[in-house]
Amino acid sequence: MSENLIYGASITAYGAVADGKTDCSDAFIRAIENGENLISVPFGNYILTRSLELTSNIKIHLHPNATLVFDLDTEETVISARDCNSIIITGGNFVSTGSCNAFFGFENVSCIKFSDCNISGAKGVKLTDCDDISFKNVSFDIDAECILLRGETENITIRSITSGTSVSVIDIDEDAKIANLFVSGVSISDCNHFVSVYEGSVENAKFFDIDGDFAESFLNVSNQGVVESMELDGIDVYCSHSQKDGVYFDICGSIEWMEISDFLRNSDCEAIPFVPTLIFKASDDSKAIIDGMMLDNVINARALSKTIDMTTARLTNPTNKFIYTLECGIQKNDTLTIPLGDFDSLTIYKR
Repeated sequence: MSENLIYGASITAYGAVADGKTDCSDAFIRAIENGENLISVPFGNYILTRSLELTSNIKIHLHPNATLVFDLDTEETVISARDCNSIIITGGNFVSTGSCNAFFGFENVSCIKFSDCNISGAKGVKLTDCDDISFKNVSFDIDAECILLRGETENITIRSITSGTSVSVIDIDEDAKIANLFVSGVSISDCNHFVSVYEGSVENAKFFDIDGDFAESFLNVSNQGVVESMELDGIDVYCSHSQKDGVYFDICGSIEWMEISDFLRNSDCEAIPFVPTLIFKASDDSKAIIDGMMLDNVINARALSKTIDMTTARLTNPTNKFIYTLECGIQKNDTLTIPLGDFDSLTIYKR
């Protein structure tokens, strides 16, 4: 059995030189055009000055200390694929030094897997009309959006990723219809938004165990965005730039059903009780139920919002303290504002 059948075709066999100087574009293009199913990239730095177009049933495996540096300015995508299936990107570092439409751009591709790799540059991964997508142990250092979801894209799993400074980690826009989005174990740092639904809709989205800091809002749903069902659990985040202007949940679009539970925020803002946690402008007659608030937060909430209809209290064990549940009926075009404060759960649904 040949070595290539076990380890795949080493890119050095196609003439690539890992010296950080030699243009290795031809080597990668020849390996892809030759139909290699597994391209192995050994230790070192590889310079590419041309974009790559991937085909079906291909795996690019990088040594943990291998780096692909794309030194090109293009309005197109650096690494693209269209109308194919089964693409696996694993290991190493992917760096773009120029401007581009997207670093990875996949359209109408089924079964995409990213794992154990670092992606840095001007743009991130753009997925349009794709299905069965997985990110695991991926680190992003992106100036713009990290993961852009477009078209009818569904069955997306994102586990154990980190993100540095970026516009947003997950961006939903351009009449997208996103279904079955599962995100867990994410650490964000100094991004503007964690999730942005600028335009389009998202259905059956679940976010678990998210921590870190943001500059503008953790969840941003514009007036053109639609959330059909979304669940957030285990959220421990805080606003790092402006404690007076930061909003944890800035929701102006249409909400069919959304539940936020086990929510924590940074206690450094304790002295500023009227910093908003949630601003929800109802596009339809809606109802919100906030459970597990302490008395001082209830008082602040009542001072900020006229939509609170009823407040009930219950005694907790073993702490022997009262916690409160707020029920808020919100008419169309009214705004619910909840001040900074921990709560156990918050549910918003259309009446």
